[in-house]
Amino acid sequence: MARPKARNKECKSRSTGADASEQAPTLAELQARFQDALMGDDERVLDLIAENARERTEVLLGVYRNAYVVRLIDFLKNDYPKLAELTGDEQFIKLARSYIAAHPSRTPNARWFGAKFPEHLATSDLAREHPVLAELARFEKALNDAFDAPDAPCVGLEHLAAIAPENWPELTFAPHPSVELLRLETNAVAIWQALEADETPPAPERLAEPQQLLVYRQALTAHFRALGAEEAMMWREAVRGVAFGVLCEMVATFGGEADAPMRAGTYLKGWLEAGLLAGTAAPSATNTD
Repeated sequence: MARPKARNKECKSRSTGADASEQAPTLAELQARFQDALMGDDERVLDLIAENARERTEVLLGVYRNAYVVRLIDFLKNDYPKLAELTGDEQFIKLARSYIAAHPSRTPNARWFGAKFPEHLATSDLAREHPVLAELARFEKALNDAFDAPDAPCVGLEHLAAIAPENWPELTFAPHPSVELLRLETNAVAIWQALEADETPPAPERLAEPQQLLVYRQALTAHFRALGAEEAMMWREAVRGVAFGVLCEMVATFGGEADAPMRAGTYLKGWLEAGLLAGTAAPSATNTD
């Protein structure tokens, strides 16, 4: 009877070992713990790091944490190079570390990590004192977004030539996905242009009148151009789906009735030539080819 008892004891021992192995973290769990440690203050992974005769596990983890943060700072510098140049390296790193702490990376694509940086920057004490910084960040983000926007066909003058004149009052327009209208109250763009040209930037200042500009992509390059108040108004209403006939009336109200349709047509022609429109819509029953 002794031998069967021995077999039972051996089987029990093996069963206990299997239970212990099941309690060990899987590779996915280990990776998740390591990620939580890098991106936050979770230090449970320390229990899984092998001891080192030369250094404590906390220090070893700290090396990885610091390298991770430095890499994220590099991503932000790549997205906001003129802002980093204007603030200086030391100040930019402080702003970047504050952003990283408030907005941990949640995507494997580094391109989108800094998407909320302008919003975060606007809440900082530095940006409250110098609002040009947040607006410069908004402008650089708009350039990046225009470059990465989805592709879409651009309609041109020949497209509108095929629309019957009687349909024009009801004609509506769809903007190209790359286009964004910015309203800036500081000389952020003038500063960006000077830095881009390797020139000394002007002193930051608040503009007497807000600057309105369109940022868009053309021929695989991000562009921008300033708009007058009337054209900016017409663009805002056009992208909301207001028909061309009503747009002409709004232009007449805004800047006077004299030549209002011509002014509206000139703005529209400029949009078409710059590739700012991705489509139009008119009553199909009377549309002509």
